[in-house]
Amino acid sequence: MKKIYLLIMIVTVTFGCDNKNESRIERRYFENVALTLPEDNPGAYVEWEQGDKTAIVFSYQHEDDKNISDDELTELLYIEIPRDISEFDIDLAANQIESEIAVYFVHSCFCYFEEPFTFIKKEISGKKVSNNQWNVSFDIIAEFDGREYPLKDTGTYVLSSFEN
Repeated sequence: MKKIYLLIMIVTVTFGCDNKNESRIERRYFENVALTLPEDNPGAYVEWEQGDKTAIVFSYQHEDDKNISDDELTELLYIEIPRDISEFDIDLAANQIESEIAVYFVHSCFCYFEEPFTFIKKEISGKKVSNNQWNVSFDIIAEFDGREYPLKDTGTYVLSSFEN
């Protein structure tokens, strides 16, 4: 009996305590919201409240580096659109920017940003394909303090609920 108990403990410790946090992507959108940048630390988060817009949210959680303490990093791209549109296209290079669409890029991490990120490249398109799905593609480069942060993705975004 002791041998079985010891074997179970060894297997549990060996395989059950991995603590590995692999990278993860989430694609969601929310209806009846309004987004704004906070006055304090505007590059790290976006404030949410009830509103009359649709917010499309891409989230890329980076894999943890076991050699770095507090290295958690999630890159978030928020696209706020009027709720009554079913398709949009934004191209910063061609000056095709729809004024009623807002785009925010933030880093959620143990860090501080005095100013929001700015965009060097912003190509974003989306089309509502059903009552609970959007297809969105983007290729952006955000800049802060002389550093560039590229982000590119194509995928299907599903409707989520927003609780204030």
